[in-house]
Amino acid sequence: MMEALIAIGIVITAISSAMTVVQGSIKGEKESEITLVAANLAREGIEVVRAIRDTNWQEGDPWDDGLEGAGFDYTGIPVFDPAANAWSIDFSVDAPSAPEAAVYRYTTGNGGITVGLFVQALSQPAGSVRTSFRRLLSLDAICDAGGGTYEIRTSGDSCATEKVGIRVTSHVEWMSSVGSIRSVDFEERIFDWR
Repeated sequence: MMEALIAIGIVITAISSAMTVVQGSIKGEKESEITLVAANLAREGIEVVRAIRDTNWQEGDPWDDGLEGAGFDYTGIPVFDPAANAWSIDFSVDAPSAPEAAVYRYTTGNGGITVGLFVQALSQPAGSVRTSFRRLLSLDAICDAGGGTYEIRTSGDSCATEKVGIRVTSHVEWMSSVGSIRSVDFEERIFDWR
């Protein structure tokens, strides 16, 4: 009888240990998935700025048209207009904590919208749910300082000389499963070079 109780105790310990390992693996996999989505959202923010610059070149517009807000405001969110099939930057958002910095995911598809597509908008699009992600772009001016050197200007400050590029910082943050705020930042310098 005692041997049976000991054997049952060993089996229960082994099963509970295995369940703990499986549970930890599932939690780790979910965190990895969320981090990958955040990294892709950050990368997409940089690609949006590059696409706007390239479209400006193709259409003969100033290369940085639409990449700076009023009063040299360099922070905003990327907004996709499915009807126009075009990206723009909305410079009314200045902090990742702002409600408008939220990222939404479509749960129903209509009018060419893909289920699962992540988007940003000033108000929640129909057929979407709010995610835990928030994204903010900073498009700081890169100014020619002469002699092959550059200066970077942040929001509210313009170039004293020629603006030759933009330092794009794409900041994405989200609430982790343990309740802490996590974030990822991607940075790239985009120039007026063809």
